[in-house]
Amino acid sequence: MRLRTYAAIAACFAFIGCSQYDINYDYDVDSNFSAYHTYAWMAAKTTDAPTSASVAMQQNSLLDKRIRDAVDAAMTTKGFTVNVDNPDVVVMYHTGMQDKVDVTDWGYSYAGSYWGWAGQDIDVYNYTQGTLLVDLVDTKKKELVWRGSASGVVDPTNSPEKIQQNIDNVVTQMFANYPPKAKGK
Repeated sequence: MRLRTYAAIAACFAFIGCSQYDINYDYDVDSNFSAYHTYAWMAAKTTDAPTSASVAMQQNSLLDKRIRDAVDAAMTTKGFTVNVDNPDVVVMYHTGMQDKVDVTDWGYSYAGSYWGWAGQDIDVYNYTQGTLLVDLVDTKKKELVWRGSASGVVDPTNSPEKIQQNIDNVVTQMFANYPPKAKGK
């Protein structure tokens, strides 16, 4: 009975974790976002990644295509067009993964119950948190003017279609409030 209860709780956490992301954005309040109409992708460069999982993620051309497709769709929805020769902004993204542990001490036990055990009830949930950052850099000022970020639980067992759906959803949410409100409004 207890095992089934914990399996159901774990399944709920896994479902909730996959559907909710922490979405944020930041921007330069002095930038004129109405002047940005064209974009190009900045050449991605790999960095010294601390883990083999990070290195593999940086070299994942399937993930790269999914992210670029989602960002291209969001940029098009916001009225941008591609201009590789003279863009108003360049776009770059960054990804990361980190193994996490969530420990819940329920602070009570069922001592004397029909389960026949005593002590504190502690649950441990291991998961991987993924992070996606999307940057827009003003080409004239050569400064970051907007950054969208998303982080949440990633499930490496998801199908390619589910991965694309999650990325599309996250990027759409990231760009939901783009362009930022004009200064003073």
